[in-house]
Amino acid sequence: MKIRILIGLLIIALILPSAYLLEKLSRDKGLESGSIIKVQDKLSGSLVSLMGVDVLKSLMNQQYPGDPGAKGPTLLYAIGASGLSGYRQVEVKGLKEGQLFLADQQSLSQSYVLAFNEHGTVDLIDLKSQGPPIVQDVREINKIE
Repeated sequence: MKIRILIGLLIIALILPSAYLLEKLSRDKGLESGSIIKVQDKLSGSLVSLMGVDVLKSLMNQQYPGDPGAKGPTLLYAIGASGLSGYRQVEVKGLKEGQLFLADQQSLSQSYVLAFNEHGTVDLIDLKSQGPPIVQDVREINKIE
Protein backbone atom coordinates (compact mmCIF):
# COMPACT_ATOMS: atom_id res chain seq x y z
CA MET A 1 0.00 0.00 0.00
CA LYS A 2 2.82 2.41 0.90
CA ILE A 3 4.59 1.63 -2.37
CA ARG A 4 1.47 2.55 -4.37
CA ILE A 5 1.18 5.84 -2.54
CA LEU A 6 4.87 6.58 -3.14
CA ILE A 7 4.56 5.71 -6.82
CA GLY A 8 1.46 7.93 -7.10
CA LEU A 9 3.26 10.83 -5.44
CA LEU A 10 6.29 10.32 -7.67
CA ILE A 11 4.10 10.38 -10.78
CA ILE A 12 2.40 13.59 -9.62
CA ALA A 13 5.78 15.12 -8.78
CA LEU A 14 6.97 14.40 -12.33
CA ILE A 15 3.78 15.32 -14.23
CA LEU A 16 3.16 18.76 -12.72
CA PRO A 17 6.55 20.31 -13.57
CA SER A 18 6.39 18.72 -17.02
CA ALA A 19 2.95 20.26 -17.66
CA TYR A 20 4.19 23.72 -16.64
CA LEU A 21 7.26 23.34 -18.84
CA LEU A 22 5.17 22.30 -21.85
CA GLU A 23 2.83 25.25 -21.30
CA LYS A 24 5.77 27.67 -21.13
CA LEU A 25 7.38 26.23 -24.27
CA SER A 26 4.15 26.39 -26.27
CA ARG A 27 3.48 29.97 -25.07
CA ASP A 28 7.00 31.07 -26.00
CA LYS A 29 6.68 29.44 -29.42
CA GLY A 30 3.32 31.16 -29.94
CA LEU A 31 4.78 34.54 -28.99
CA GLU A 32 7.67 34.08 -31.41
CA SER A 33 5.38 33.01 -34.28
CA GLY A 34 2.67 35.62 -33.78
CA SER A 35 -0.06 33.09 -33.05
CA ILE A 36 -0.23 34.57 -29.54
CA ILE A 37 -0.43 38.34 -29.03
CA LYS A 38 0.97 39.87 -25.86
CA VAL A 39 -1.11 42.75 -24.49
CA GLN A 40 0.79 44.78 -21.94
CA ASP A 41 0.94 48.06 -20.09
CA LYS A 42 4.40 49.39 -20.82
CA LEU A 43 3.99 52.17 -18.25
CA SER A 44 3.76 49.75 -15.37
CA GLY A 45 5.59 46.90 -17.10
CA SER A 46 2.73 44.52 -16.45
CA LEU A 47 1.32 41.85 -18.72
CA VAL A 48 -2.42 42.41 -19.19
CA SER A 49 -3.25 39.31 -21.23
CA LEU A 50 -2.17 36.82 -23.86
CA MET A 51 -4.57 36.41 -26.78
CA GLY A 52 -4.28 33.44 -29.09
CA VAL A 53 -5.64 33.33 -32.62
CA ASP A 54 -8.44 31.10 -31.33
CA VAL A 55 -9.47 33.84 -28.87
CA LEU A 56 -9.46 36.41 -31.67
CA LYS A 57 -11.70 34.15 -33.77
CA SER A 58 -14.14 33.94 -30.86
CA LEU A 59 -14.04 37.73 -30.52
CA MET A 60 -14.78 38.10 -34.24
CA ASN A 61 -17.77 35.77 -33.89
CA GLN A 62 -19.02 37.79 -30.90
CA GLN A 63 -18.58 41.12 -32.65
CA TYR A 64 -19.93 39.98 -36.03
CA PRO A 65 -22.21 37.00 -35.37
CA GLY A 66 -22.96 35.08 -38.56
CA ASP A 67 -21.13 37.55 -40.83
CA PRO A 68 -19.16 35.53 -43.42
CA GLY A 69 -17.44 38.71 -44.67
CA ALA A 70 -15.82 39.56 -41.33
CA LYS A 71 -12.04 39.66 -41.57
CA GLY A 72 -11.40 39.69 -37.81
CA PRO A 73 -12.27 41.67 -34.68
CA THR A 74 -11.63 45.39 -34.59
CA LEU A 75 -8.56 46.56 -32.72
CA LEU A 76 -10.80 48.44 -30.28
CA TYR A 77 -12.87 45.32 -29.57
CA ALA A 78 -9.75 43.22 -28.96
CA ILE A 79 -8.26 45.89 -26.68
CA GLY A 80 -11.48 46.03 -24.66
CA ALA A 81 -11.71 42.26 -24.40
CA SER A 82 -8.08 42.01 -23.24
CA GLY A 83 -8.76 44.20 -20.22
CA LEU A 84 -6.39 46.97 -21.27
CA SER A 85 -7.87 50.25 -20.07
CA GLY A 86 -6.97 53.82 -19.23
CA TYR A 87 -4.81 54.28 -22.29
CA ARG A 88 -4.26 57.50 -24.21
CA GLN A 89 -1.91 55.96 -26.73
CA VAL A 90 -1.31 52.40 -27.93
CA GLU A 91 1.24 50.76 -30.17
CA VAL A 92 0.87 47.63 -32.25
CA LYS A 93 4.07 45.75 -33.11
CA GLY A 94 4.66 43.08 -35.73
CA LEU A 95 7.07 40.17 -35.85
CA LYS A 96 9.38 42.04 -38.24
CA GLU A 97 11.53 44.76 -36.72
CA GLY A 98 10.30 48.22 -37.50
CA GLN A 99 6.67 47.23 -38.07
CA LEU A 100 4.94 49.57 -35.67
CA PHE A 101 1.61 51.39 -35.51
CA LEU A 102 1.05 54.21 -33.01
CA ALA A 103 -2.35 55.75 -32.36
CA ASP A 104 -3.95 57.86 -29.70
CA GLN A 105 -7.34 57.00 -28.31
CA GLN A 106 -9.16 59.61 -30.43
CA SER A 107 -7.76 58.34 -33.74
CA LEU A 108 -8.59 54.68 -33.10
CA SER A 109 -11.69 53.80 -35.06
CA GLN A 110 -13.75 50.78 -35.99
CA SER A 111 -11.91 50.60 -39.33
CA TYR A 112 -8.75 49.16 -37.74
CA VAL A 113 -9.14 45.38 -37.83
CA LEU A 114 -6.99 42.46 -36.71
CA ALA A 115 -7.50 40.50 -39.92
CA PHE A 116 -6.68 36.81 -40.13
CA ASN A 117 -4.06 35.92 -42.72
CA GLU A 118 -2.81 32.76 -44.42
CA HIS A 119 0.08 32.42 -41.89
CA GLY A 120 -2.28 31.58 -39.03
CA THR A 121 -1.68 34.99 -37.47
CA VAL A 122 -3.35 38.41 -37.77
CA ASP A 123 -2.43 41.60 -39.60
CA LEU A 124 -3.54 45.08 -38.59
CA ILE A 125 -5.40 46.57 -41.54
CA ASP A 126 -7.41 49.72 -42.14
CA LEU A 127 -10.66 48.86 -43.90
CA LYS A 128 -10.92 52.46 -45.18
CA SER A 129 -7.63 52.41 -47.08
CA GLN A 130 -7.74 48.98 -48.78
CA GLY A 131 -3.95 49.19 -48.92
CA PRO A 132 -1.37 46.71 -47.65
CA PRO A 133 -1.46 45.74 -43.96
CA ILE A 134 -0.28 48.43 -41.57
CA VAL A 135 1.38 45.78 -39.38
CA GLN A 136 1.93 42.22 -40.55
CA ASP A 137 1.87 39.31 -38.11
CA VAL A 138 0.93 41.28 -34.98
CA ARG A 139 2.80 40.13 -31.86
CA GLU A 140 2.18 42.91 -29.30
CA ILE A 141 -0.40 45.51 -28.35
CA ASN A 142 1.02 47.96 -25.79
CA LYS A 143 -0.35 50.79 -23.71
CA ILE A 144 2.38 53.40 -23.89
CA GLU A 145 0.60 56.42 -22.43
